[in-house]
Amino acid sequence: MNGMELRETIELRKSIRAFRPEPVPREGLQEIMEKALRAPSWGNTQPWKVTIVGGKPLQSLIGECVQRALAGGAFGPDLEMPKGWPEELDRRYKENGRKLFAELAIERGDQEKRNAHRLNMFRFFGAPQAVYLHQERTLGPYSIFDAGLLAQNIALLAAEKGVGTCFLGVTVLYPEVIRQYTGIPETDRILIGLAVGYPDDDAPINQFRSERVPIENVVRWVD
Repeated sequence: MNGMELRETIELRKSIRAFRPEPVPREGLQEIMEKALRAPSWGNTQPWKVTIVGGKPLQSLIGECVQRALAGGAFGPDLEMPKGWPEELDRRYKENGRKLFAELAIERGDQEKRNAHRLNMFRFFGAPQAVYLHQERTLGPYSIFDAGLLAQNIALLAAEKGVGTCFLGVTVLYPEVIRQYTGIPETDRILIGLAVGYPDDDAPINQFRSERVPIENVVRWVD
């Protein structure tokens, strides 16, 4: 990949929220993972593990998670979820949600459709495969940063191949269910679930793109 291709792929990548049913061939995912594992890490420790799930195990896992969510079951993710944001970040978060719901034609007071959307997140938006990133519990916070570098590689390399992805924190709310169907050990903390599959280009929601703040709001120069 040359510089121009990399820039185009970064621009191309977005969260996909509707997928075609056919799975990505194993050899395709294998190639993505082999290249993604070139991600940097502290001292080349490579503190990550990847579990890819599809077929009946994924559907069984999803079914149980959806049942628990419908029943209002208590959840306990291995990685603490955000409890709030500073004012400016909270504004971005809410504005993105408002625009996403507008794209989905979900009114502010339509709790039924909002709940249906949340359940669709538990279902990985219909993706035929899911990727779980996990790592040993004994590792410190910096290793989570390293795993994030791997996650970015996976998403970019998938986009380059025409494979859609979406990072979904909601998919790790019931880690005991994930372990039951994937064999991920209790000694590992499950970090994030990633929907993987071919985008449904006919779904209007896949035209949605989240915005980015201007560079001057983020970057400072000291020279």
